[in-house]
Amino acid sequence: MSFAVLFVVSAHALSKRALDRLEAAALSAAHCPARLIRLEDTGPSLIDALDAMRAEGFGRIRVQPLGVPFPEGFLAWLPGVLADWRARGGNHDTALELGPDPARDADALRNLAAAALLPDAQSLQGVAPRLGKPGWTDPPDFEFHLLVCTGPRCAIHGAASFTHLLKEELAAAGIAERCLTTRTGCIYPCNRGPVLALYPHGHWYRLPDRAATRRFVRAVLVAGGTADDLRFHTARAARAPDQHQQETTP
Repeated sequence: MSFAVLFVVSAHALSKRALDRLEAAALSAAHCPARLIRLEDTGPSLIDALDAMRAEGFGRIRVQPLGVPFPEGFLAWLPGVLADWRARGGNHDTALELGPDPARDADALRNLAAAALLPDAQSLQGVAPRLGKPGWTDPPDFEFHLLVCTGPRCAIHGAASFTHLLKEELAAAGIAERCLTTRTGCIYPCNRGPVLALYPHGHWYRLPDRAATRRFVRAVLVAGGTADDLRFHTARAARAPDQHQQETTP
């Protein structure tokens, strides 16, 4: 049975250069066919990567978390997701296994800390004090706050790529400067991603593809509508005025 390793990384702030270095090290260490994905990246999702590896003929796949620390929420979530993938269609004959949390290996952690101490440290003598760019202490002046869930369950439904797609559509509509887009952890509900919460309106939308995202941008943000077929929830505070009106209307 052909064997391969799928390294999974969780790191929102990892640069492309740092990710390339990590990938090169992981593939070199594997000594077998291997690939690496970042769960929050615009590349293949966990499900897409497993589908591709199965299509390439790998009958046994080890999914290996990589990174210290690796989010404990992801570690708790991975077994069920992998079992769900294996239960789909014809995937039942693929042997899946989940590697351990690298942070549980005390020797590996000591080696990592020791390696970090080997190079000479950078002197801070003469470095000017600063806390970021000018204006970082001021909130941005925006009309719409778009909260995009990139929690683990939404990630397997394309939420990571969705953030970039949304920004493209905002720019195409000429309203990017009017919007503050923020990636969040899990905001619920799970497994309905990609999910976007729009504030100050308090409306939540499911935008599964580019067509839906473009319609949301044009119909809701530009034209001021609500796109009710895409909206699945409204926050309690936003519902309150309508509820109060209904209760007081004779």
